[in-house]
Amino acid sequence: MNPKFRLIPYLEWDGIRSFPDSYIKDLFERIEVEGHAATVFYEEKIHSADGFVKVLKDAVAWILVQDEIAVGLVWLDRHEGRFARMHWVVFEACPRRDLIDLGRFTYNEILNMKNNAGDYIYDMLLGYTPIRNKSAVKFVMRCGGQLCGEIPNGAWIAKEGRSEPVAVLSITREMMS
Repeated sequence: MNPKFRLIPYLEWDGIRSFPDSYIKDLFERIEVEGHAATVFYEEKIHSADGFVKVLKDAVAWILVQDEIAVGLVWLDRHEGRFARMHWVVFEACPRRDLIDLGRFTYNEILNMKNNAGDYIYDMLLGYTPIRNKSAVKFVMRCGGQLCGEIPNGAWIAKEGRSEPVAVLSITREMMS
């Protein structure tokens, strides 16, 4: 385990969330202020902080923390079998020199989570990233992921009113070894 980072789950326990809605709304504001919104929400399905809170409540999400500061956010949705679609945002608070360590730590933690019976929860994480986002594609591959191919017109870029190809990226425990 890398003591440099922590994954803090955003979940509900006995009717109480691990983070208040106001905190998640502040994270949404950081995404916008730091200029990540157009990249992360390229489909423009999320238009507001309230919409973002709803998306995270319907997903499996974690706040990524380094030195008690939120440096990122990751959430999984579209679960199927033992894999899910993964979404990332890394904040400016994360030193660039730590970016790959943060990614590898996060993938390792999620892919090694087990349920009460001792079975792995996820065997694979899957990402669809617009080809234009070369830094995100490189990031996943530098963290141990694999480019599985491209899907033509797989990403709706709402701001431009057109579809573009996406890179299909996967990562498994075996790839992390």
